Amino acid sequence: MSDYSETFLDHYERPRNLGDLDSPDAVAIVHDATCGDLLRLAVKLEPGDHGAGPAASRIVAVRFKAYGCAATIAAASALTEMLVGRTLQEAAAIDQVAVVSALGGLPPRRLHAAGLALQALAELLAARAANK
Repeated sequence: MSDYSETFLDHYERPRNLGDLDSPDAVAIVHDATCGDLLRLAVKLEPGDHGAGPAASRIVAVRFKAYGCAATIAAASALTEMLVGRTLQEAAAIDQVAVVSALGGLPPRRLHAAGLALQALAELLAARAANK
Protein backbone atom coordinates (compact mmCIF):
# COMPACT_ATOMS: atom_id res chain seq x y z
CA MET A 1 0.00 0.00 0.00
CA SER A 2 2.89 2.33 -0.72
CA ASP A 3 0.62 4.44 -2.97
CA TYR A 4 -1.27 5.69 0.08
CA SER A 5 -0.53 8.41 2.62
CA GLU A 6 -0.23 7.83 6.35
CA THR A 7 -3.52 9.71 6.76
CA PHE A 8 -5.25 7.37 4.31
CA LEU A 9 -3.87 4.30 6.08
CA ASP A 10 -4.97 5.66 9.45
CA HIS A 11 -8.55 6.14 8.19
CA TYR A 12 -8.54 2.66 6.68
CA GLU A 13 -7.05 0.90 9.70
CA ARG A 14 -8.98 2.93 12.31
CA PRO A 15 -12.14 4.19 10.57
CA ARG A 16 -13.99 6.97 12.36
CA ASN A 17 -17.75 6.86 12.87
CA LEU A 18 -18.11 3.27 11.71
CA GLY A 19 -21.36 1.51 12.61
CA ASP A 20 -25.01 2.26 13.13
CA LEU A 21 -26.79 5.34 14.40
CA ASP A 22 -29.95 5.01 16.50
CA SER A 23 -32.93 6.86 15.02
CA PRO A 24 -31.10 8.70 12.23
CA ASP A 25 -32.76 11.73 10.66
CA ALA A 26 -31.57 10.75 7.19
CA VAL A 27 -30.00 7.67 5.58
CA ALA A 28 -28.52 7.01 2.14
CA ILE A 29 -27.30 3.78 0.61
CA VAL A 30 -25.29 3.88 -2.62
CA HIS A 31 -23.76 1.19 -4.77
CA ASP A 32 -21.00 1.43 -7.36
CA ALA A 33 -21.93 -1.14 -10.00
CA THR A 34 -18.48 -0.89 -11.59
CA CYS A 35 -16.49 -2.09 -8.59
CA GLY A 36 -19.25 -3.51 -6.37
CA ASP A 37 -18.65 -1.19 -3.41
CA LEU A 38 -21.61 -0.38 -1.17
CA LEU A 39 -21.83 2.53 1.28
CA ARG A 40 -24.47 3.43 3.86
CA LEU A 41 -24.38 6.89 5.46
CA ALA A 42 -26.66 8.03 8.31
CA VAL A 43 -26.89 11.35 10.16
CA LYS A 44 -28.51 12.78 13.26
CA LEU A 45 -29.41 16.46 13.04
CA GLU A 46 -29.95 19.32 15.42
CA PRO A 47 -32.56 21.70 14.03
CA GLY A 48 -31.23 25.05 12.94
CA ASP A 49 -32.71 28.49 13.37
CA HIS A 50 -36.32 28.21 12.23
CA GLY A 51 -36.00 31.36 10.16
CA ALA A 52 -33.02 29.94 8.28
CA GLY A 53 -34.83 26.84 7.00
CA PRO A 54 -33.90 23.15 7.02
CA ALA A 55 -30.50 23.72 5.35
CA ALA A 56 -29.38 25.33 8.63
CA SER A 57 -29.84 22.05 10.53
CA ARG A 58 -26.51 20.97 11.99
CA ILE A 59 -25.08 17.45 11.77
CA VAL A 60 -24.42 16.28 15.32
CA ALA A 61 -23.67 12.61 14.60
CA VAL A 62 -22.84 10.56 11.53
CA ARG A 63 -22.11 6.87 10.99
CA PHE A 64 -21.23 4.75 7.99
CA LYS A 65 -21.07 1.14 6.96
CA ALA A 66 -19.13 0.06 3.90
CA TYR A 67 -18.58 -3.04 1.88
CA GLY A 68 -15.73 -2.30 -0.44
CA CYS A 69 -12.10 -1.54 -0.96
CA ALA A 70 -9.76 0.23 1.42
CA ALA A 71 -10.27 3.50 -0.43
CA THR A 72 -14.05 3.38 0.06
CA ILE A 73 -13.64 2.78 3.79
CA ALA A 74 -11.04 5.52 4.16
CA ALA A 75 -13.05 8.03 2.08
CA ALA A 76 -16.21 7.39 4.10
CA SER A 77 -14.28 7.76 7.35
CA ALA A 78 -12.73 11.06 6.23
CA LEU A 79 -16.09 12.36 5.01
CA THR A 80 -17.79 11.60 8.33
CA GLU A 81 -15.13 13.60 10.18
CA MET A 82 -15.74 16.51 7.82
CA LEU A 83 -19.51 16.40 8.36
CA VAL A 84 -19.78 16.55 12.15
CA GLY A 85 -20.67 20.08 13.24
CA ARG A 86 -21.55 21.37 9.76
CA THR A 87 -24.92 22.57 8.61
CA LEU A 88 -26.60 20.74 5.75
CA GLN A 89 -25.81 23.73 3.55
CA GLU A 90 -22.12 23.55 4.49
CA ALA A 91 -22.10 19.78 3.97
CA ALA A 92 -23.47 20.24 0.45
CA ALA A 93 -20.40 22.31 -0.42
CA ILE A 94 -17.94 19.46 0.27
CA ASP A 95 -16.38 18.29 -2.98
CA GLN A 96 -14.06 15.57 -4.23
CA VAL A 97 -10.98 17.76 -3.82
CA ALA A 98 -11.80 18.21 -0.11
CA VAL A 99 -12.29 14.46 0.50
CA VAL A 100 -9.12 13.52 -1.39
CA SER A 101 -7.20 16.22 0.46
CA ALA A 102 -8.50 14.97 3.82
CA LEU A 103 -7.00 11.58 2.96
CA GLY A 104 -3.62 13.02 2.00
CA GLY A 105 -4.31 12.12 -1.62
CA LEU A 106 -5.59 9.12 -3.57
CA PRO A 107 -4.15 7.30 -6.55
CA PRO A 108 -6.15 8.09 -9.70
CA ARG A 109 -7.47 4.53 -9.90
CA ARG A 110 -9.09 5.00 -6.46
CA LEU A 111 -10.77 8.37 -6.97
CA HIS A 112 -14.08 6.53 -7.43
CA ALA A 113 -14.11 5.97 -3.66
CA ALA A 114 -14.30 9.70 -2.94
CA GLY A 115 -17.01 9.94 -5.60
CA LEU A 116 -19.02 7.19 -3.92
CA ALA A 117 -18.78 8.95 -0.54
CA LEU A 118 -19.99 12.18 -2.14
CA GLN A 119 -22.79 10.35 -3.93
CA ALA A 120 -23.94 9.01 -0.55
CA LEU A 121 -23.81 12.53 0.88
CA ALA A 122 -25.82 13.96 -2.03
CA GLU A 123 -28.48 11.26 -1.68
CA LEU A 124 -28.60 11.78 2.07
CA LEU A 125 -29.12 15.52 1.62
CA ALA A 126 -31.82 14.88 -1.00
CA ALA A 127 -33.58 12.38 1.27
CA ARG A 128 -33.53 14.89 4.11
CA ALA A 129 -34.89 17.66 1.89
CA ALA A 130 -37.70 15.37 0.71
CA ASN A 131 -38.68 14.64 4.32
CA LYS A 132 -38.89 18.31 5.31
